Amino acid sequence: MKINRTGQKSEDRGQKSEDRRQKSEVSNLVGWGSLWDALRYCPHQLRLGGLKPTLRLLLVCFCAVCPTAFGQQDDGIGIILDILKSGDQEMQAVAIAMVKEMPGTEVTKALAKELPNLSAASQVQLLSALGDRGDAVALPAVVTAVKSKDQSVRIAALKAVGQLGDSSSVGLLAQTAAAARGAEQKAARESLYRLRGPKVEQAITVGMQTVDGTILMSIPKAEPKTKVELIKSAGERNISAGVSVLLKTAKDSNRKVRVESFKVLKIVAGPEHLPALVELLLNLRSSSEANEAQKMVAVVAHKIEDKSRQAEAVLAVLPSVKDVKKQCSLLSVLGKIGDSSALPQLHKALNSDDIESRGAAIRALAEWPTSEPAVDLLKAAQSSENRVHRILALRGFVRLLGLDNKRALEETIEMYKKAMTLAPDAIEKRRVLSGLANTKSLGALQMSADYLQDKTLFREAEFAVVKIAGDIYENFPQQTRDVLEKIVRTSKNDSLCLQAQEVINRIEGLKKQVEG
Repeated sequence: MKINRTGQKSEDRGQKSEDRRQKSEVSNLVGWGSLWDALRYCPHQLRLGGLKPTLRLLLVCFCAVCPTAFGQQDDGIGIILDILKSGDQEMQAVAIAMVKEMPGTEVTKALAKELPNLSAASQVQLLSALGDRGDAVALPAVVTAVKSKDQSVRIAALKAVGQLGDSSSVGLLAQTAAAARGAEQKAARESLYRLRGPKVEQAITVGMQTVDGTILMSIPKAEPKTKVELIKSAGERNISAGVSVLLKTAKDSNRKVRVESFKVLKIVAGPEHLPALVELLLNLRSSSEANEAQKMVAVVAHKIEDKSRQAEAVLAVLPSVKDVKKQCSLLSVLGKIGDSSALPQLHKALNSDDIESRGAAIRALAEWPTSEPAVDLLKAAQSSENRVHRILALRGFVRLLGLDNKRALEETIEMYKKAMTLAPDAIEKRRVLSGLANTKSLGALQMSADYLQDKTLFREAEFAVVKIAGDIYENFPQQTRDVLEKIVRTSKNDSLCLQAQEVINRIEGLKKQVEG
């Protein structure tokens, strides 16, 4: 205990000695005995590089906390600027941190004024700090930096515009996003998406346009690439008031503008806009845009809470549409919506004399969100005179089999067996085995194992066996092990063999637990 006290006293004396040495260094440096006087004089020494790093760091912090302590605030700002111009990275990092904390608009003005006089690396640091300060007085200098020859400076400036800008910055960011690429384009886009500016109530009070309002007003007169960026921003900002504008741009002469409009309408349009969206779908400028327009209608329809009414807007116009291609487009939308009330119309089309209508009905049923039309697809796969339709129906049937977890497992296996007999080639048989792999039953395991010796299907069969075995081994340990040991002995897929062996090891572990 005595030794500890002695050691502690020795450490205390050493610390006090170091403290006195530090104070003495400051006093001797400037020739004054008062530490306060030394701090008042230190800015000038710091700007001449007269202090050691530890004391310089301390002084920078003091400048930030009390920037007027030296008689003139310019001293503190001058210190910061001198450090930014130096090559001392450690000091620069501290100075930038302090810039964020130094209060006052005059500080922002002084820093912004010096921005173009700094090196590119220092400009990047200062731009970040000015953005974090949130003082809009720096915006003109930041906007100027967006035109810098150095890409890193431009990117930093674009990010700062997002923090400091308002509705007046919309054009700059949209045009930059349209012209730039890579990180620069990303910075411009992200800043456009997060621009704040005044809220609607504030904007009305001061007679200023909101950011969202400026975006919508700018869209019609913008050139195509900029228009696309403005439309993107309307989606990212979820500007629901922009539906009327987007319904017009969805008919624009430029394809990219039209497609982007469809994408954003999915986000901002509501169920009340469905009649207009359906009309838009029926009057596309190009059939190549049909898929995007169909998804638009389906996504907005899904916003209706009552699922039994989601297809109403489409079903309301379908009987009056005489053009077969337009009919098929609407049938496709019904498949994407998946409202059971639309099934009678799809059944009708499935039995139509028109081959295009039958094909559209099969495709719509094949992407149905439930297994409800599985039997209809099975019938089409069995009886359709068109080979393409039979294959499409079969694929849809196999897909829907995996959606129903309420059907008896034995019935599901029988359906997979029917699908396998209908599969016209190895490609379609592989699809059936891939679907079967998700069925957790002994029957599925045994059916998959039957194809292990098939030279064209053994890879899919092995995968299905291991997948199913991993799901059912606890209930059927011996049957599972017998099949897996065959995989380990014969498979050339090392990864699959390891997976099979892992399941065998688990089975062995269960056996030991039971015996123990």
